[in-house]
Amino acid sequence: MKGKPGKGFVWCTQNIAVMDTSLGSPHTTFPGPLTTTGGPLAEVSSLSRSELEDLLECEDKMAALVASMPPLATIRAQCDSLVAQNEALAKATLERSDEYERSRDAAIRKVEELNNLRQSFTDLTLAQTKASELLAPACIQESLVVAAMQSEEESEEIADQFLRKELGVEAFLSAYLEKRIETHLRKFKGERLGAQLDELHRAGF
Repeated sequence: MKGKPGKGFVWCTQNIAVMDTSLGSPHTTFPGPLTTTGGPLAEVSSLSRSELEDLLECEDKMAALVASMPPLATIRAQCDSLVAQNEALAKATLERSDEYERSRDAAIRKVEELNNLRQSFTDLTLAQTKASELLAPACIQESLVVAAMQSEEESEEIADQFLRKELGVEAFLSAYLEKRIETHLRKFKGERLGAQLDELHRAGF
């Protein structure tokens, strides 16, 4: 088909012109006069009219021409660079993700250890409180009174055994005297400690 170049050619040549690498980013367009000297139109301007018409009629030739233009090669190189950067960023993100997972697992273990230590501290505190209560003077005095009562009951049981003739004289005297001495010592200690506690209470302690 002879005649003027179609709209497709005009659109193609105008868009090729604005993608010249000398203009900066390939995504930036600047309106201006169409030049045929230098830049991406140099190859197109060297074609004859018949070659241009053949180029317009064949989409494959047009695509090959556009693909061979330096600006498009620059764009492809930029795209390849962006893809490489994205891949490197994705790889770094995965590595950071693994590091984050390890740090999170370590933190979870530390929290579990802390909880175990806190529970152990609570148990030891309760045990210490109970021990302190058992070693309190008032508690010791009460324990001495109870122990004295038990010793007295045991001495009475020994006397009953002797009366039932279950024990000989020597065995009875040995066991009975031992329990009576134990009973009196416990009573004495309990009464003495009780008197000391009363004095402390009267003194305001």
